[in-house]
Amino acid sequence: MSRAGVSEVGAALETARLFIEALNARDVETLRATVTSDVELRTPQGAALRGYDGLEDVVRAALENDLLLVRRGPERVDEESGATRVSVPVRELVRRGELQGTAVFEVRDGRISAFEVVPAT
Repeated sequence: MSRAGVSEVGAALETARLFIEALNARDVETLRATVTSDVELRTPQGAALRGYDGLEDVVRAALENDLLLVRRGPERVDEESGATRVSVPVRELVRRGELQGTAVFEVRDGRISAFEVVPAT
């Protein structure tokens, strides 16, 4: 991998980590800075929220459900047709329950263009 590639991977990892921290802190300003204006936030049911309004809906739902994302292992980074995909194994702490899954971030031009948590099977 070229030095530029390593730098891009590091930036994608940092952006994904910052997104998780900001979501857990309910920091909408920082979240907006980490995503593209047309970000797609996918739900486990297959629906998608889009853009900054969708991001605010996600933060509201996280607040209402006491959601926290906790990293539970190392990230994996893949390059796909001009986008970088960061996969992070996470525990979703919701109220008093816990779910296992993988947070998947698609990063384009240094910002998150899509995000979802894929439940463990």
